[in-house]
Amino acid sequence: MKIYDIPGQKGPVKSSTGSEKPTGIDFQKLLDDRLHNVSEGKKVAAADPTTPATSVSTSLRLESLALTETAIGTLDSYRSALGNTAIAPEALTPFVDALEEETAGLLNMKGQLPEDDALAHLLERVATVSYLETAKFRRGDFSA
Repeated sequence: MKIYDIPGQKGPVKSSTGSEKPTGIDFQKLLDDRLHNVSEGKKVAAADPTTPATSVSTSLRLESLALTETAIGTLDSYRSALGNTAIAPEALTPFVDALEEETAGLLNMKGQLPEDDALAHLLERVATVSYLETAKFRRGDFSA
């Protein structure tokens, strides 16, 4: 079954090859027109999202990434310890203490980066997860 009551479309038309071709919007012509208009218009250099807009020292970026990896590793170890029912909740305190220190470091490094930097967003996300996990532990969610 073919549907021909689409606005702007009149129905099938036989092409030179004998197959039916719908009339209406010619998308190839539309694409060609857009490409032609873009090529004639002002050329605007697109910003590369992988490079930061301002210059940030490479050592700060590497240190931030290293701390992020450490925090993610600590979160993973903490997750494993939480899953082990043989471990008492008090034994999780070293993980939580490490997460609190790493959260402070992540936020400190985030403050040294531009707000629109992708690495700053990553640091904020990892710091948020770390903070939430430590807050849940300190609140007593796991000491039942």
